[in-house]
Amino acid sequence: MTAAPATWWTTFFTEIYVDSDIELRDDAVADDMSRCVTAALRLEPGARLLDLACGTGRHAVRLSAAGFTVTGVDLVEEYLDRARLRAQAAHQPARFVQADMRDLRALEPGSFDAVVSLHTSFGFFPSHEENAGVLREIHRVLAPGGKVLIDVMNRDWFLRQTGVAFGVDQTDFVIRNFDSSTGRLYLHEERFDPATSRIRWEIRSVGDQPRTVAADYRVYSAHELMAMLAECGFAPTAVWGDYDLSPFSIHSPHIICVATAAAGRA
Repeated sequence: MTAAPATWWTTFFTEIYVDSDIELRDDAVADDMSRCVTAALRLEPGARLLDLACGTGRHAVRLSAAGFTVTGVDLVEEYLDRARLRAQAAHQPARFVQADMRDLRALEPGSFDAVVSLHTSFGFFPSHEENAGVLREIHRVLAPGGKVLIDVMNRDWFLRQTGVAFGVDQTDFVIRNFDSSTGRLYLHEERFDPATSRIRWEIRSVGDQPRTVAADYRVYSAHELMAMLAECGFAPTAVWGDYDLSPFSIHSPHIICVATAAAGRA
């Protein structure tokens, strides 16, 4: 398996990722995620909403259509270009800003009523301090009493999915699968490191010009995520297990946590 580079997020989010991630191409899932945000946050019409790591704008544009004042932030300029075209085609006024989620100085302090981080877009960075820094930046751009919604894969659920993979020591936690739904074949391998609670995810295209991209991100249990939010100046108020806001359990595929920003800086 190819090791993910230390700054894997600068090389991973390319066409191979977009083309091979089935959930990323599923409009029904995007609709479910957007409805989840609306139901979980219960914002007033026109509320100022930041979609952090917005990608190509599939949630931002839907949330704009739901009546919110939406800003999307992403590091990948190509994604932002697509997001702007998506918003234009939908006649939605969502705006899009390029920034690293660890440094949101392009956005004014206290300028949002809510921030959402969807589709396991949290935990990218190698240290606890950097990932906590993302939450502190979120806190900084939220108005007092503003809300954050974090949607990440539930680590406990992931570990229940692993089985025996060919050519892998049985003491390892590895999932291997493939996708050919677009007419191209992609091989996926996800390998969990119990010492760090990180997953190394490799996607390999098969064909005349094979390519490989790799990610390496932290996954959390519910109590770890809520403790981290509290550490960074938030008061967790609710946690659910899926986009239908079903109760959370260790069997839930997602951790969807809402927390409120305490007064003052984190």
